[in-house]
Amino acid sequence: MKNKDLEKLKFSELLLNEINLIVISCDTTGDVNYVSSATEKISGYSIDNLIGNLWWENAFFSKEEGQLYKKNVIDILKGNATISTKPYERKLKCKDGSYRWIEWRDSITDNNKFISIGVDISDWKKTEIIKIQSETIIKSVDLMIIVSNKEGNVLFASPAVEKMLGYTVEEILGDKWWKVIYDNPFQALKIKNAIIDYVFLYTKEFTDISKSKIKTKNGDFKWIEWQYSKGLDDTYISIGTDITNRINEQIELKKAKETAEKSLKVKDEFIANMSHEIRTPLNAVIGFTDLLLETGLSTEQREYLEIMKNSGEILNSLISNVLDLAKLDSNKLEIENISFNLHKNIYDIIKLMKIRADEKSIELNLIIDPNTPTQVFGDPTRLNQILLNLIGNAIKFTNEGSVTVTIKYIEETKDNTLISFEILDTGIGIMSNKINTVFGAFTQAKSDTSRIYGGTGLGLTIVKKLIKLLNGDITVKSKFGEGSVFTLNLPFKKDHKTISLSEIENGISTDNKLGLKILLVEDNKTNQILAKTRLERWNCKVDIANNGIEGVKKVQKNMYNIILMDIQMPVMDGYEATEIIKNDLSKNKSKIPIIAMTAYTSKKDIQRAFDVGMSDYIFKPFKTSDLFSILVKYGGSKSNLIENEPQIVEEKNEQPNKEKYTDLKYLKEESFNENAILKLLIEQFLKDLNDFLIVLDLGLEEKNWDLLHGATHKIKPSISMFGISKLEPIIHDLTNRFRHKVNLDDIHKLTSSCVEIIGYVKIELENELKLIINE
Repeated sequence: MKNKDLEKLKFSELLLNEINLIVISCDTTGDVNYVSSATEKISGYSIDNLIGNLWWENAFFSKEEGQLYKKNVIDILKGNATISTKPYERKLKCKDGSYRWIEWRDSITDNNKFISIGVDISDWKKTEIIKIQSETIIKSVDLMIIVSNKEGNVLFASPAVEKMLGYTVEEILGDKWWKVIYDNPFQALKIKNAIIDYVFLYTKEFTDISKSKIKTKNGDFKWIEWQYSKGLDDTYISIGTDITNRINEQIELKKAKETAEKSLKVKDEFIANMSHEIRTPLNAVIGFTDLLLETGLSTEQREYLEIMKNSGEILNSLISNVLDLAKLDSNKLEIENISFNLHKNIYDIIKLMKIRADEKSIELNLIIDPNTPTQVFGDPTRLNQILLNLIGNAIKFTNEGSVTVTIKYIEETKDNTLISFEILDTGIGIMSNKINTVFGAFTQAKSDTSRIYGGTGLGLTIVKKLIKLLNGDITVKSKFGEGSVFTLNLPFKKDHKTISLSEIENGISTDNKLGLKILLVEDNKTNQILAKTRLERWNCKVDIANNGIEGVKKVQKNMYNIILMDIQMPVMDGYEATEIIKNDLSKNKSKIPIIAMTAYTSKKDIQRAFDVGMSDYIFKPFKTSDLFSILVKYGGSKSNLIENEPQIVEEKNEQPNKEKYTDLKYLKEESFNENAILKLLIEQFLKDLNDFLIVLDLGLEEKNWDLLHGATHKIKPSISMFGISKLEPIIHDLTNRFRHKVNLDDIHKLTSSCVEIIGYVKIELENELKLIINE
């Protein structure tokens, strides 16, 4: 009959194997008659190579040591020696020559059988070694120190971890660290893999492992800056510094900057909206005045209309001053460099200002040095703005006498001609203690100046800033009660080409017949009548829509050469209407040029117009010549339009793919929305995608599965970072198939889907790059 204790041991075989216990049993001869199955797994030896005397030969590092232990067992069983009840440690030799540390406990059964039970404590012994190493480091540095194995499991954590984060060592050992400090398990896995690759494979991924935002035990978050180094026995050491205060300061600075920018944006939007409201009726005043001037008029009527037109242009100039001040303050004003007739510009300004001078019965004189060049390169609009301000001020503060404007050539440098503009008046002058403040915003020479003479004190501020932008300078001399003289010097480049006034006027003659079919989308009735009248004089057929929805419906039913689209409208604005026409109608309709009509001068609004598909823009109130030029540019002089175009049945394949393939939310959060960093990341990822596609083609052609596995494994973290959710399962499936070299017969179906999605991803990211560059 079998030994009862031995039967119990065999009956418990599954349990012993499950808990990884070594169990051996010896008879009175010292031979081993039972070895648990777990021993085979731990030592590498089969059971047959450990039964009998083989245990003492194979499980020890020398035969002498094995026989010594065997003799001790025999002596215990014969009663010649006593058995120790205390556990002891002894190395167990493995089949591959290595060893495992085992903690042994010996006992004698009732029927005089020797039983020894061993627990594998090798990992614990390694942890003890690491602990000694870590304690030495801890004594020298006051930082958070974590030791992890090659799988990323935490083996040791310094007391500073509990101090900084609130977690006890037991709460973060093993893989618990990654579960408690990150809410998102996927993000935790990405960071862990990136650290392991960096420490052991010396490779860097897109994932930033230098710093991380981690959760503390009380639910707060801290920013930790990390340094990594290899430790002993395939471990790595992570040293963490709390940089939460530094990051919070950066965030606060960023918020303050955003608040300031938002405040500036609100101000700019308010000014833009107000200018729009003023310019809309002003557009009608100037426009209808132009139309009337083209009709048969008496000399008196023409004079009145010209004064009316000049007044409208002065008002438009004042609006521009307000907008320009906002732009100058935010450094958004752009300077032109075009060829223009300097003499004609000056004469036009004097002609306009003479009306005001005559009203006050003072003389306005103009002196132009014959050596002053006629045709120059520069910004005529800004020059006019400067001179209108200076001459206007001189007239306003002169009650008797004269204002004299002198233009003269000073010198010629290698690239430019320096020209002086002097405005001399016999007005009230400026007090000596105020002369240095006249260029300040909202500043006037005396406190009652605004009440007596009017004005806001903005003019000279704008003048000073504009002259600086034009690389010029301005000085002022004055004697209180006798008058002032403002002298500004501006550089211009000569243009030897001469353009006569008759050539300019012929270019916009009402005899020109454009013959275009035009859709005018405009909600202001006055502007509708004005534009329709002007366009019909150029032999254009005009349809009118009162808002964006009506505009879209008309485009659905008709074909047009050009669409003139107001941006700011009720019901549906011009941006949204343009997007629908460009993206949701037929291909032919999407090709119609759409011209934005706007009273705004914001670069952001103009950029938005281009982004939604508009071809060009024109500011209201627009000049007749500007409108004519833009119609010729996009519509030509005659139309090839087929009036009764049959309706095109739109198929699904004509619809653009609007599905979003990327999600940059995580990327933007991690980079604090810094455009420079985003730009670098996107550019690098686009390069990686191109490299990946090349490797994919090569690997499939050569059936090099290892190459393909490496490529898919490398690109996988980046796919996650850029939020390409549709591609993630495909890349994951491909990685597994290439790694295990299984299910490769239908691999081309998966790779084709992969290539198709990457195509859409590249388009989205290239568009994102354009937006970043334009901001």
